[in-house]
Amino acid sequence: MRIIITEANTKHSIALQRELCKIENVELIANDEDSVLIARLYGYCDLYSRDLLENVVFKEKPDFIIPVGAKSVLKCSKYFQEITFLPSFKTLDFVLNKKNLEVFNKIDGVNYPATKSINSFEDLLSFSKFRSVVVKTNNESSKKIDPIYFNLEYVNEIDRLQLKSLIDSNIDLIVQERVTGVGRGFFCLAYNGVILEYYMHERIREFPVTGGSSTAAKSIFCEQLYKISKEIIDHLNWTGPLMIEFKYDDENHKYFLIEINPKFWGSLELSYTLGFSFGKSLIQLYKYHSLDNVKKSYEIDVKFYWILDGDIVNLFKTREFRNFFQYFDKNAHNSLFKSILADIVKLLWTVKKLF
Repeated sequence: MRIIITEANTKHSIALQRELCKIENVELIANDEDSVLIARLYGYCDLYSRDLLENVVFKEKPDFIIPVGAKSVLKCSKYFQEITFLPSFKTLDFVLNKKNLEVFNKIDGVNYPATKSINSFEDLLSFSKFRSVVVKTNNESSKKIDPIYFNLEYVNEIDRLQLKSLIDSNIDLIVQERVTGVGRGFFCLAYNGVILEYYMHERIREFPVTGGSSTAAKSIFCEQLYKISKEIIDHLNWTGPLMIEFKYDDENHKYFLIEINPKFWGSLELSYTLGFSFGKSLIQLYKYHSLDNVKKSYEIDVKFYWILDGDIVNLFKTREFRNFFQYFDKNAHNSLFKSILADIVKLLWTVKKLF
């Protein structure tokens, strides 16, 4: 079976490559339009291609594609639906547009922050008169930026100029009421709206510090989070991998929906320490439309640290040096020493970010 795995250099793509390279009679093709350097250093795949996905599909004639990034997911759903395990293009496009997610406020327990499109700097000023806000791209499949937090009381001229320049660049931006709380995620494989395998995590740290991918996370279980996520998945009649991101207000026991990611997630490596094999499960679903031996439970409070993928940078930026000792806690896991060469490259990236 010939399988293309996209966004080859990302940590979750490499995690999938590591899992699937152990399967007999599987030939893995790592693809990335920008670079396959890191993936090559790990060496889990049989072939590495730096080219447009459509060119690789035409040349290599794969049996199956696992798209990892939002852009690849949309492209696969639109052009290669028959060799992927994804929902319709219409469903994907709906969830990737953050403005659409207000519809989920009708589900009990879901709170989606007030959201508005930005067409001018005046739009931003008007929306943020009485509240702190966050500026982000509406659809990360077309363009992704790190979230920018904005408050009229504390804004400086540099922030104003940066935001004005961003707005004038014609990127599809939204401004959203800022919500506080701990980041929590629901991760699953689903088929026709039925959750087959899932787990939940709580974010410990992220990078960039102001809002980004998890660099440290721990497994959790929350009945309220499961119920909300189940209703969203049922509403979408979802098929394929899915990550739903929330902020949890512990004081008021309230969940705020942040975004829905119709793809494999950055904290995928945590799932392997919990005993899941989402890559293998995805292939089985594609081939047989069912799963044998579904994993229905997992250990709570298992921690994973992406030490050279931003966590050390986070600790230095926040001056939380004492948290280095967390790497040696019971139930603590990390992704070091899978490839010394890759670790060296990531260490150089870490040093660059620090200075």
